[in-house]
Amino acid sequence: MKEYVAFLPRDGIARNNAIATFLMGALPAVGGSVISVMIHTFVVWAIISLSLKRFEFRMTRGDRMLAWTFTAFAALIVATALIGKNPTQAPRSTLWLITFLAPWVMIPRLRASPGVNYLLFYVTGAAVGAIGACALAFVQLTAVGIRPEGGAGNADVFGIISLCLMGLGGLNIASSSTKRRVLGVAAAVAGGLAVILSLTRGVAMSALPIIAILMAFAPSAWRSILLRPAVLLILVVAGLALFGVHHSLDQRWLQTSQEFQLVLNDQHLGSVGERLRLWKAAVEAISQSPIWGYGIQNRMTTLLPMLRLGNTYIYNFTHAHNGFLSFALDGGIFVVAALVAVVWVPITIAWRAPRDTNYHTRLFATVAVSGTYVLCGMTQIMFKHDIMDSFFVFFAILIAASIPEDTAEQA
Repeated sequence: MKEYVAFLPRDGIARNNAIATFLMGALPAVGGSVISVMIHTFVVWAIISLSLKRFEFRMTRGDRMLAWTFTAFAALIVATALIGKNPTQAPRSTLWLITFLAPWVMIPRLRASPGVNYLLFYVTGAAVGAIGACALAFVQLTAVGIRPEGGAGNADVFGIISLCLMGLGGLNIASSSTKRRVLGVAAAVAGGLAVILSLTRGVAMSALPIIAILMAFAPSAWRSILLRPAVLLILVVAGLALFGVHHSLDQRWLQTSQEFQLVLNDQHLGSVGERLRLWKAAVEAISQSPIWGYGIQNRMTTLLPMLRLGNTYIYNFTHAHNGFLSFALDGGIFVVAALVAVVWVPITIAWRAPRDTNYHTRLFATVAVSGTYVLCGMTQIMFKHDIMDSFFVFFAILIAASIPEDTAEQA
């Protein structure tokens, strides 16, 4: 811990930015909506500070690309909501989009302390968050007897965020510090274990490509650290944890087998069957309004007539359990294109950045997080959830702000 405290700047705004960055990496899984409160507090304070000219409004070309992409995404959802049915309900259904305007004030705030190594604090915080998520999930599953949801209040969201933290925390493996490399291994193992403990099947399947990304990030570093006693201890503890919850895992596997058997028997019941019905109904609805969709306020009511199966309806879903289908329902191909741009723009910014000391860490971080959102979004939620929105928006802001301003302008 002393090693990280030593990196804290003495300057007030720089120190606050560094601490905030660490906390935004550490708290998503265990604190849940705490990060939403934090980012909105940051935005309000940044607006006040800009008004008082405590720091300048400075944004590079890459910063503006990110901000305009997020703004276009929000604007298209609002526009398609206003031209859809029930436009009076649009304001309540689009209020969450305010978070996507945060880059306009948050990036200048982070740019006010250019000497801070934001990626260092963020991936360290993410490693701590992944370990905390694993510990909390184990307690919830074994001692409390509930499906782990951490501080998210939703097991699926908890699983997705844990996978993101695994991908980010594992990047510590490339550090020159042995302690940080061990921390990277602990984060990767703990984050992956948290995903398994969440019992979220779609997220567990998505973990395999993220693990491959981590292995490709620093293969020699992984090989050099795996036989250390501390790493072996981490693996033993993880094995014991899995053994301690094997009954829950066996039950989940049995449930999955039974649900697939029902689907094969043309009985679309259970979680798997309901998702298939949602996807089929969504595709049918989208085919009838592919350009502008139906407006986000009409997302699920549009599907209800198509979800009849005998006398059985699906009422308790707020999205189609596929991020792309959900946003196609909201705003057709225009909003889907904007959605693709939102998850792609951090990778573009990182790819085009000058090759400084953080280049590879920055690039692999974007691939891990955007990849997690896309992969998990095939069966789960992507946005329109305060934790998912706040996590991704702050992450993208951090990626942009981590590129030094002088080199960013040269690029």
